Amino acid sequence: MAIDTFDYCVSAGASGAAPVSTYSAQFGDGYKQVSEDGLNTSLETWSLTCNGRPDDMAAVRDFLVSHCATSFYWKNPWGETKLYRVKVDSIAPTFSYSNYVSLAFTFEQTVSP
Repeated sequence: MAIDTFDYCVSAGASGAAPVSTYSAQFGDGYKQVSEDGLNTSLETWSLTCNGRPDDMAAVRDFLVSHCATSFYWKNPWGETKLYRVKVDSIAPTFSYSNYVSLAFTFEQTVSP
């Protein structure tokens, strides 16, 4: 199965997060033990926006809707190409005026297609 690539232009101002998953145990003498939680301890998310004419944004929206459960490749602002899925319930269009739409959405990094 071929994996799609998200190659639409996103607006400047992408906001990302890369939380790290760890286990920790705090002991009474002040010692704290910390270890990673699993193999993929830091999966990033990106809050993004595409802007344009409704006809153009409809194609972006269709891609997003079809990739909530299917992975795709995307080159993040760091220049790294990784696998992502669209976060469920994150697709939010805003129609500023009749011929312009701003489409906000969130990508979640995944480790499997």
